[in-house]
Amino acid sequence: MKVFDLHCDTITELCASGENLVNNTRQLSLDRACFESYVQTFAIFMPDQYRGQAAIDYFDRNLCYFKAQMACYSSCIEQAYTGGDLSRILHSGKAAAILSIEGGSALAGDLTRVPYLKQQGVSFLTLTWNGENELGSGTVANSRLTSFGREAVAVLEQNGIIVDASHLSDNGFDDLLQIATKPFVATHSNSRTVCAVPRNLRDDQFCEIVKRGGLVGINFYPVFLREQDVEKADFHDILRHVEHFLALGGENTLALGSDFDGASMPADLNSIEKIANLYDFMVQSISDKILVDKMFFENAYRFYQKNFR
Repeated sequence: MKVFDLHCDTITELCASGENLVNNTRQLSLDRACFESYVQTFAIFMPDQYRGQAAIDYFDRNLCYFKAQMACYSSCIEQAYTGGDLSRILHSGKAAAILSIEGGSALAGDLTRVPYLKQQGVSFLTLTWNGENELGSGTVANSRLTSFGREAVAVLEQNGIIVDASHLSDNGFDDLLQIATKPFVATHSNSRTVCAVPRNLRDDQFCEIVKRGGLVGINFYPVFLREQDVEKADFHDILRHVEHFLALGGENTLALGSDFDGASMPADLNSIEKIANLYDFMVQSISDKILVDKMFFENAYRFYQKNFR
């Protein structure tokens, strides 16, 4: 099986603890990701409290750690900057790493940082986390995009960095719809109809992403999977979100957005190798291996090839 995961927080967790990508303590470890082809998007998570130079320093520290990990494990993983890179790396038998940012505070209110981020290989940028930053707010405040946030969307698009709407407030999402000219994604968001938490997507929001040729990665975090008895979340809850999105026309939009090492996981998905069990469950439940392969790999792979030349 092939796996393309749109979101994990493993790098920032490892940077904070001084651990490596091969480890015995985290949900994600390279030696446990034994897939036919494996692409992992590593997010540099920006806590809401960082602003200005403090945000730059925090980002740079985590970026250096990411680059150091790529060098340390260069025999088995390599960062992809373009679709061509992605094909070459996977063909060589290595895992491919994609760099993203979770939180627009990494810009430190300065749009001239966008080309620098692109140069470092940043492919996706989540505009907000849960609270407010210079661009807008997450679901806590439900504010609109700021004037800087609107400018930032345009500059990100011009520089080939894909906007990520996960965590964005409903009002901010409405603003994004008005100004986005290119496909955007929600790297780790589920269905609000299935689980009514603000972090999940409304049906109309999901349909807009479908219409615009974007991606939505299914998040494994139990709180986003079910509203009651979250400790009992399992594969069946993930299936409910997948089936709902499929009913909305999401066959070519669905992907994985695990949120490994950014949140607690269901017991049967608390380590990356258990994705293989989820894959088998989905094939048996949906009875369409081609469709499951799209969700686990092909949709995200096609999107990356198309949008990162």
